[in-house]
Formats: sequence, structure tokens, C-alpha cells
Amino acid sequence: MNGAAHRVVAGGAIGLFLANQESRSGQTTVWPLAGGLAGSVLTCLPDWLEPAVHPHHRQFFHSVVIAGLLGAGFVKLRDWQPETSDGVLWRRLGLLAIAGYLIHLVLDATTAKSLPLLGKL
Repeated sequence: MNGAAHRVVAGGAIGLFLANQESRSGQTTVWPLAGGLAGSVLTCLPDWLEPAVHPHHRQFFHSVVIAGLLGAGFVKLRDWQPETSDGVLWRRLGLLAIAGYLIHLVLDATTAKSLPLLGKL
């Protein structure tokens, strides 16, 4: 799957999720749009860490182990209740980054090359 497809899927999924959360709470903010845009950029993180310069570029940062660690980090970050507005912003950005990264890995896992369990460091 190419970079454009990753960006469209991640941006759309994150934006729609945030819009749904807002509609349930009765709020209207810019977060669904901003979050979708941020997710479409942040989904490129795995390829920034391991550029797709050859067909076997998927190693440690494209692995099942990293997906598991990020999933655990997502849960911890989701449950964190920051006490400052800066903390709230960093929490949101962290959740967006992890969500974008995980969406990238899920999309890569659906290809013929899939994801390595651990990959090389």
C-alpha cells in the first residue's frame, strides 16, 4: 500500500472517530478536522524511521512487537488525566501519533509482505 493510501485511510478514520466522539458529547470543535489532518501526517512515522527504499524495508519499526508496545502505550496515554492544558494537548498529540502509526502497521499487515514479528534492530 502506498503513502497516499496510508494518509487517506488514517486521516479519514481518525477524523471520523473524533467527529463521532464530539457528536456523542454534544461538542463542536475543530478537533475532528485537525486530528484527521495530523493523523494523515503522523501515519508516515514508520516510513520516516525505516524508509521504503527497497521491498524488504520493514524491520523493527514495522513489527508486531512495536505494534504491541504502541498499543499498550496508547491505553496508558488514554487513561492519563493531565492537570494542565499543556498536558491535555500533549496527550492528544500522543494519541494521534500512536493511532496514525498503528493504522499504518495495520494497513501494511494486510499486504503480501505483512509485518515481521520482531525484525532487525
